[in-house]
Amino acid sequence: MSIGNRLKKLRKELGMNQTDFGARLNLSQTTIGQYEKETRPITERVISQLTAEYNINEEYLRHGTGEMFVNHRSNIVAELADKLLLSEREQQLLLAYSTFPIEKRQLFLDFACDFFHKLQEPNHPER
Repeated sequence: MSIGNRLKKLRKELGMNQTDFGARLNLSQTTIGQYEKETRPITERVISQLTAEYNINEEYLRHGTGEMFVNHRSNIVAELADKLLLSEREQQLLLAYSTFPIEKRQLFLDFACDFFHKLQEPNHPER
């Protein structure tokens, strides 16, 4: 698999279109499309930005070896757990949430807000 195909696979794994994927790097949809089709070479600067912004494993992007993503999330959640005294289940929830594509996160937040408001109702059995 070529670097362009791996980039496309990474983008799709993140649940993003070319426009949104490129926007976080100040790159146009056209540029991302050119990278994916390999009509334009990906510069070292862009590879560096991609790996930093999306926690992409550079070896995977360049050569197709190793895991797709570097798992910095679990380290961040572990640090947060220490500071906020989070339980194991709370840590698992944060890790799972952090892997959702953006549109799925919004669905989850909408559900959580609705649930929270229901708990606040005066006649709710949990109150």
